[in-house]
Amino acid sequence: YMRNLQQRNQQDSYSLLTDREKEVLQLLAEGRSNKEVAQLLNLSVYTVETHRTRIMQKLDLHNTAELVLYAVRKKIIPGL
Repeated sequence: YMRNLQQRNQQDSYSLLTDREKEVLQLLAEGRSNKEVAQLLNLSVYTVETHRTRIMQKLDLHNTAELVLYAVRKKIIPGL
């Protein structure tokens, strides 16, 4: 599964995210903490951490800096 994801380009991988994962990605990329995201979306911090892990796996990202860079390149963050 992961090998198949890595072979796709990032544009295709974005479509693999659920609507909730896209929402979490946007908030994280805006610099919000897991706790802040959890409060905004009425989720537990653990659920946000799970979403974050799955987002990073699906997009083949390895750290927060890559996540933010991805969001900027995809124009996911409003106003940029």
